[in-house]
Amino acid sequence: MVTSSNQPLLKRNFFVPRDRASDITQSTPAESDRYQTLFDLAPVAVYSCDASGVIHDYNSRAAELWGRRPEVGDTDERFCGSFKMYRPDGSFMPHDQCPMGDVLAGRMPGIHDAEVHIERPDGSRIVVIVNIAPLKDEHGEIIGAINCFYDVTEHKKAEETQRQNIADQHQAEKALRLANEELESDVQKRTASLRRLSIQLMHSQDDERRRIARNLHDSLGQHLASIKMNLDSLNSDAAEKDVLNAALKSVEQCLSETRTLSSLLHPPLLDEVGFSSAARWYTDEFAKRSGIKAELKLPDEGIERLPESVRIALFRILQESLTNVHRHSGSPSVEVRLQVNHQAVLTVRDSGRGMPAELLQGSQTNGPYFGVGLSGMRERVNDLGGNFEIQSSGNGTLITASIPIAAETSGAGNSPARNRVA
Repeated sequence: MVTSSNQPLLKRNFFVPRDRASDITQSTPAESDRYQTLFDLAPVAVYSCDASGVIHDYNSRAAELWGRRPEVGDTDERFCGSFKMYRPDGSFMPHDQCPMGDVLAGRMPGIHDAEVHIERPDGSRIVVIVNIAPLKDEHGEIIGAINCFYDVTEHKKAEETQRQNIADQHQAEKALRLANEELESDVQKRTASLRRLSIQLMHSQDDERRRIARNLHDSLGQHLASIKMNLDSLNSDAAEKDVLNAALKSVEQCLSETRTLSSLLHPPLLDEVGFSSAARWYTDEFAKRSGIKAELKLPDEGIERLPESVRIALFRILQESLTNVHRHSGSPSVEVRLQVNHQAVLTVRDSGRGMPAELLQGSQTNGPYFGVGLSGMRERVNDLGGNFEIQSSGNGTLITASIPIAAETSGAGNSPARNRVA
């Protein structure tokens, strides 16, 4: 500890309450030593200056933070014992412009929790918080000041590390969010592409069915009809009559099966006389083949306004729905209803065992348990800007397909290419 040759009045004024300042000059040597010990052992750095800024005293903690021990009373050591000082923004701070200089010059009435960066002789830097109070005589004139300061370097480093960690976290979250957005965008694009492909495949399937149905009807059917007429014109004896009758029955069965297969692939009634006749014919044939009672309810008007793509979609949904009823529901009956106003709403209701839970859940999002037939129905409806819903329980299943009539898509549904038969 470096002491001043002068009486340590400033030091004692710091530690003793102001109302006892008059008693300081009368303190005993023991009291003076006690104050000296407390001053030197204080965990906070403390030093004092006279009115001109000359350092009068400082404790060990101040010397430790400065990294040096300035000569007390040296007129070249003014305002602070640090080697160099800097402002929080990093700019150099001359000693006469430091907080102690501001207080001694009366520019500041006092300093509370100001931040100063100190550079030591070895080049290391620390951050300190200073608190400065002026000392005045009985006339109110500034005769000196006391500075108490403490090291907050580690605290500042911890704060900076925390700020950097938060900034890094925000940057990582931003990067992750952008990556997720890009991934979602890519998934959406791929999903849209797959949906377009699915719709194109269904349209191609419709065209292929129509082509095969036409070929069956116009080619194979005509050949079978010609064979039947030729067999009918044959004159045979009684021995060959049974063989001829058997051949005629086979040909007749082939004709019937050909007409049925052609109609199932693409009923000519759908193109020739519209949805109503095709739906009635298919529902009747379904009831005959399956033994399930089928009731079809169609509106008296409005069906003729349905565009071709809507007619085809409704008919394929009708086909697939009735097929599912026959294969999976175990229902003794099924009701098919069509309503037409600003949209076409087709409902197919059965009273069977209902759909399994995983299939019903998957049907909401085309999940892994979503059947190909159900997925195809949903895609057909989505392609036309409509809505597809499934409600199922132990009492049966209700399928609802709603398709806006005026919102028909601009896809392949109405293109001339789709209307041509290959």
